[in-house]
Amino acid sequence: MALKHGGRWLEREDFGDVTVVRLHALRLDDDAMTRDLFGQIDALIQEVGRRYLVLNLSSPEFLPSLAIGKLVLLNRRAQAAHGRLALSNLSRPTAEVLDATQLAELFRIYGTEADAVRSFA
Repeated sequence: MALKHGGRWLEREDFGDVTVVRLHALRLDDDAMTRDLFGQIDALIQEVGRRYLVLNLSSPEFLPSLAIGKLVLLNRRAQAAHGRLALSNLSRPTAEVLDATQLAELFRIYGTEADAVRSFA
């Protein structure tokens, strides 16, 4: 059974030990909003103890450099907690940025949210 939590720009759904986080913001061009959203996701690892995360990035059209840096930090935090971060549903521009910066190698990237969740089984 999945448990859902949500807000305007961020939705969380738990599938057993795996937490899916869906970003609903089309643009992350406001630094304060980006810090707030990624702070909430980071709190899932640091404060709530959710260490298996899937981040569904289907809504954002593009991730600015601040958001990319926050992804790297989230990945490190999940690994430090003996967990893992998986990314799913990347837009073409986001995938291209990760490829161009050679950061795609840091993440496990899946075409669908369901595939990402199953990868934790």
